Amino acid sequence: MGSIEACTDLTPLPAGPDLLPNVIDFRSYYDASKVCVSYPRPGTTDYIDITYSDFGHAVDKAAWEFHEKIGARRSSDEPTKTVGILARSDAGYMISIYALHKCGIVPLLISPRNSRAAIVNLLKLTNSVALLTDSFNEAEALASAEEAGVATVLPMAPLPVHRPVEKRKPFPFTMKWEEECDKPVLIMHTSGSTGLPKPVSWNSRFVWHQGYYPPKFVAKYAGSSVLATLPLFHGSGVALTRASLLWLGWRVVFFDPSRPVNASALYDFCQSPNATDIVIGAPSVIEEMGTIDGGLDAMRQRKFWFFVGAPVPPHFGDLLVKQQIHFLSMLGSTEIGQMNVLEPDGRAPQDWQFHEIRPDLDIVLEPRGSEPGAGPFELIILEKGGWRPGTINVNINGRDGYSTSDLYQKHASHPRLFKHCGRADDVVVLSNGEKTMSRPIETVIEADSLVVAAVVFGTGRAQNGVLISPSPENVFDPSNEQALAEFRNAIWPSVEKANSKSPSHSQIWKEMLLVTTPGKELPRTDKGSIQRKKAIALYADEIDAIYLAAESTASTNQIPLPSSLTGDSLVPFFSHIIQEAMGKPVADDADLFANGMDSLKAIFVRNTLLAALKRDERTKGLVAQVPQNFVFMFSSTRSMAGALGKLVEHGHIATGSAEDHVASIKAMIEKHTQDLPRHTPSAQSSDTPGETVILTGSTGSLGSFILNNLLHDNRVVKVHCFNRAGSLLSPIRQDASFQERHLDRDALQSALSEGKLVFHDVEINKPRFGLPSHVFADIHASATLIIHNAWALNFNWSLETFESVHIKGLRNVVDFALTSPRCVPPRVAFTSSVASTGQFTSGPVAEESIDDPTVCLVQGYAQSKFVGERILTLISEQTNLVSMSFRIGQICGDKAHSIWNATDNVPVLLRGCQELKAVPIDWVPVIAWAPVDDVAGTIVDVSLRPGGASGTFHVTNPTPTLWTDLVPSIQNNLVTADRSTPELIKMDEWILRLKNCDQSPEDNPAIKLVAFFDNIIQGKGIRCRLSTEKTRQLSPSLSNVPVVDGNAMAGFIDYWKRIGFLRTSN
Repeated sequence: MGSIEACTDLTPLPAGPDLLPNVIDFRSYYDASKVCVSYPRPGTTDYIDITYSDFGHAVDKAAWEFHEKIGARRSSDEPTKTVGILARSDAGYMISIYALHKCGIVPLLISPRNSRAAIVNLLKLTNSVALLTDSFNEAEALASAEEAGVATVLPMAPLPVHRPVEKRKPFPFTMKWEEECDKPVLIMHTSGSTGLPKPVSWNSRFVWHQGYYPPKFVAKYAGSSVLATLPLFHGSGVALTRASLLWLGWRVVFFDPSRPVNASALYDFCQSPNATDIVIGAPSVIEEMGTIDGGLDAMRQRKFWFFVGAPVPPHFGDLLVKQQIHFLSMLGSTEIGQMNVLEPDGRAPQDWQFHEIRPDLDIVLEPRGSEPGAGPFELIILEKGGWRPGTINVNINGRDGYSTSDLYQKHASHPRLFKHCGRADDVVVLSNGEKTMSRPIETVIEADSLVVAAVVFGTGRAQNGVLISPSPENVFDPSNEQALAEFRNAIWPSVEKANSKSPSHSQIWKEMLLVTTPGKELPRTDKGSIQRKKAIALYADEIDAIYLAAESTASTNQIPLPSSLTGDSLVPFFSHIIQEAMGKPVADDADLFANGMDSLKAIFVRNTLLAALKRDERTKGLVAQVPQNFVFMFSSTRSMAGALGKLVEHGHIATGSAEDHVASIKAMIEKHTQDLPRHTPSAQSSDTPGETVILTGSTGSLGSFILNNLLHDNRVVKVHCFNRAGSLLSPIRQDASFQERHLDRDALQSALSEGKLVFHDVEINKPRFGLPSHVFADIHASATLIIHNAWALNFNWSLETFESVHIKGLRNVVDFALTSPRCVPPRVAFTSSVASTGQFTSGPVAEESIDDPTVCLVQGYAQSKFVGERILTLISEQTNLVSMSFRIGQICGDKAHSIWNATDNVPVLLRGCQELKAVPIDWVPVIAWAPVDDVAGTIVDVSLRPGGASGTFHVTNPTPTLWTDLVPSIQNNLVTADRSTPELIKMDEWILRLKNCDQSPEDNPAIKLVAFFDNIIQGKGIRCRLSTEKTRQLSPSLSNVPVVDGNAMAGFIDYWKRIGFLRTSN
């Protein structure tokens, strides 16, 4: 609270923190005549003003009464003592809190909304010796106290209706900060949304640190009056009234406790002579006031509105900005206190949803999104300088902290601003690993007047749905299909608005809108918010049913097949379906996935096709011949038409023989090695010393480690990072990725500020990479090395899908190099994959190009990497291009922190082991995992080798480990549900158990990889061994890769526990 001295309305406090009773005494002496509290005179509309002197007198008087009945704690050597408070919030409540403080007693602030079981539990857990109450809660207090074994129930401190006439008798308080600062001073409690409320203890150090009010803010609003509508048993209520009273110099005005705090009462108050400069309240009540005739005008007359306790609905916040009504939103929690700067510098009004986290908090942003570095991030706050959060639930590098479960997204251009976008349990993880932030979708839908609540579901499923509770006047029976269709149509514009702001994998279909049943209300907390998990559990059967129905979702237009069923004749038929699925026309030969097709739309296309086949007598017998992955296999309108034409003609889908696959691969290689430019240096070219490196795909895990190495290499004078455009600017994504992986953020920021590092949003397959001409020309004239690391990791895509962006993009990179004006064209380093030679079994794979396509796995990803390697090899043979292809094996977590993406197959396997209570002893014979930092180091070692290097290089652990050598570490470190030691079984038995388990993919994500595990034991996975002799001679990083032993395995498991993916023993 160092900013208090800047207050112009109160006497500056002595330097340094102090105990609250001393601050009360200070104010009552030095600011005796200043009014600090006003409250309504009972039974009238008049208000009674209390000065600091009056307040101090009332506190002392109550302290003597409590001492007589309970007994004060006068020395720090005495054990702490707790007294509960169960009462309405008024001035007497506040006086009671400070009187207990003076007695050295810890107040336990209990919400009267709690059940008796909750009240009793809190009293027992805190060993409360007494309970204070008022006449409105006396009956509940007496019953709860008796059940909890609390013998003493006392009335609250009385309201000072008249100025005191008796002489003040100060209650002595002699305890010192050094002895008391870390002892409890106040006990709040959690909301109880997941069970009985739990006590949360605050100490004096926590309380002093709880608010953050910079001098400029204090001076700006000093002397204001504030209406306190929040209950004092909530953390924000007690904290803000304390800050107003003791530090900010605001006169605290209490609302009439006999009236409910609703919109009309708030409006009446704002129109009365007692209206305050500032109003603190819950967003729901203030939003309702804005709908009252004249409400916005009344709001505009206040200095500002202070929203606390819940997020401000986006549509309402935008309205207030438009109406020029000043408002602030407090981020805070019982465990931390205030977390944001109230009026951050440089924030535009339209960015009101973004907050600046207090600079005196030591924070960690833990990624919780699908795309590395892109967010959202979970906010974790660590202990600092003796201060500790009110609750400790995480330890990072030896420091205790509090993981808030709150998720934030970074501002696109303002590095200090963050937007709260939900809770960790609001994240819906689909079966493909993609993540949906539910609150942004729900908030938009809930703004519809027909909707009172929306809950997104879909964890472990292929797509999202929304559980919707209609507003009271629009409730209907959803089993009435006509009424359901009409309701869905009525709210569809709101759903479309939500879809327009969501990524493709988070789109909501109309058929996935599930409406609540009358009498089956969604469960809520005492704050009124939906209890998400309980709501989804309540409607589990209905959710299962809607997914079953979704499997047959198809166009309702009943598109007929044409009279002729040849490939050419079927093109318009498929074009119609594609346009309906995509919401736009797509060229017949264009790759659909490059134009926005996703798994949800693919289901729609296939189901619509099946429906058409069933309706036509000519084709209804062919339905069973259409494979599940039809759209992935034939990823353009014309190829689908051709496939169906052949199905009609031959009775089966022609998936292509091995010879066909080989021919397709060779044809693509041939296609992209024609019409090569000739390298012709510019007459004015003068190659400057030092390396200017282009790195594509820098924000992912491997890309970030490569960039970190480049920034620390003195040979590199400049780095240009090429990344596809995202929701956040590349520098922000990169910084977040560095932070997530504990890389050198100082070096990153320094390189950015010095101009050594430049980020570019590119389209790698477009002319000039989509860059402005002058930017392209500058890079073209200076680049000496291109490390091409950007490549989609999608095992569903066909080779043809990879062609449109990635294969064309690679050829673009080659053309860029060969048309360089420099004397020597820039070298090209390509990050390939062991999958390109995955089926090679004739001994170790040599570090050289292979021209036999049958060696790669039969999947589009592996084939695309094989094609990329061959393109570089053939072009290098025909030109003076120096190229390098790095076949990379399984990458594991780094050596220092063991950070390994939990969506990879290894952690998913171990999660399955945890759930099945069994570890397979023969998953694979050997593993050759290489830490990501060593993989990056190897690529940089070879790419920057003096004199240049060319050819094919293998990046895998030179010292493989037997899987059986890791099994004991896995068995000892996994924690099963019943804390038993996992048994050891054969892999085929493990897969059988996985197939037969009754868990959902949410509980056991290994279920989603059953086919992957099946392929491995059937020999369809990676079967090759990579020779590394050549690369080891060139790379110290690869030469020094450590053996992955049991200790390393334990480190990976510990990381997955830390991020909550694997169960812990706690």
